[in-house]
Amino acid sequence: MSKQEIYAWTSILSSVSILIIYGLYAFGLPENWSEVESQLSSLFFKIFLFVLIVEVVIGILKNKHEVDKDERDERIAGKGFRNAYLFLSVAIISVLFQLMIEELIGFESFIYGTVSLVHILVYIVLISSIVNRGTQIYFYRKM
Repeated sequence: MSKQEIYAWTSILSSVSILIIYGLYAFGLPENWSEVESQLSSLFFKIFLFVLIVEVVIGILKNKHEVDKDERDERIAGKGFRNAYLFLSVAIISVLFQLMIEELIGFESFIYGTVSLVHILVYIVLISSIVNRGTQIYFYRKM
């Protein structure tokens, strides 16, 4: 497993964790949250600590004569950025189109107010990051 693939795995793990934490706090906590709050907080803290340790260890063990990124890594990163950009563009255009339709014909949308719009845009950015890293992992495994 290459260094860039390990970075992709740690990035996708932390992005999914942030997505879950943000969703829990932004859209409301379940009624029985107090029972599992300490366990989930501990789990997310351990995930972030694991990601930090892995990236620090990779940085420390880096060989000075080793190539940081080669052409394959650049090509895979480009494919990941392309897919993430396409997802981000389509999602934002869909949200804007939905807002425009709501204004024009009075259609009830799924977005109720600017506060929800901000949450949806944050989710779109986090999911596009997951799409980027997921695409990179797919092509690292494929090649």
